[in-house]
Amino acid sequence: MSYKGIGNEYAEYETYVEYIKDNIMQVRNINPGTSLAVVYELKDGELERTLTQGEVYYRYDYTSSKKEDEILIKEPIKVGTSWTLKDGTKRSITSTDKNISTPLGNYTALEITSESSESTVTDYYVKNIGHVKKVFKTKEGDFTVSSELEKIEKDMPYREQIRFYYPDFLKDKLAYVIKDIELFTNKDVKEIFEREMKIIPEGSELTKVMSDNTKILNIELDDDKDLVTVDFSSHLVSEMNAGTSLEAMLLKSITNTFGTYFQKQKVKITLEGKPYSSGHVLMGPEEYFTVNTENTYEFK
Repeated sequence: MSYKGIGNEYAEYETYVEYIKDNIMQVRNINPGTSLAVVYELKDGELERTLTQGEVYYRYDYTSSKKEDEILIKEPIKVGTSWTLKDGTKRSITSTDKNISTPLGNYTALEITSESSESTVTDYYVKNIGHVKKVFKTKEGDFTVSSELEKIEKDMPYREQIRFYYPDFLKDKLAYVIKDIELFTNKDVKEIFEREMKIIPEGSELTKVMSDNTKILNIELDDDKDLVTVDFSSHLVSEMNAGTSLEAMLLKSITNTFGTYFQKQKVKITLEGKPYSSGHVLMGPEEYFTVNTENTYEFK
């Protein structure tokens, strides 16, 4: 869904549905300034926004995370239903059949008005579509910003580029390949990594990072620690068939690939839940590898 912005360059934005799990939905919200992961939950007659994670330029399932509980809509759906947010803003249903216009068309909408000491925000929701319009006004009325629905596209993937690193053993460097990836709703990004890290460019002398039997079991982020943990099946080591130097390059490739994508400097590699261990490398429970993209080049 695309929204036209009026009055502010950041009022324009696009949304992509990343995950739908029962009564929970995660959306990627992209405006000219940033990319957000936003999670909504419908329960007990209330629609809540449970998480807004800023500067998210990757696909990750945040549906089980909860950092806020802002009520957007509340039953009973009738004029006069009201509630107060934690910051003191009063939010209420002010119309159930408001006629509005957007660049995409005219609608009869549910109108939700939020009143604070400094501004009034009016949101409009339409059944079977969702949020179609937002209008922000200062109390003085001298500043207005609006976002209005202008396009809906169904079954469209979110397209992004991912940088995958591979050992170039003969050059004693890491090479990276930038690949165009399509992510549909509910697509787990670990499937993408698992597939692509087993593929090298045709005719190249790069080394596959994982054997065909190796599985990525889990990916977990810890934003506070600037850490991503990637759990592999034991085949990562048992089928690695590498000496000390090549193993180090493979581990660097994994570290750079996941750390770069998930915007984390620290990468913990585990084997079926246990610290990484091989004949050459033994990691402790709290030890991790650090992203280092020096001595790398783009393979074209």
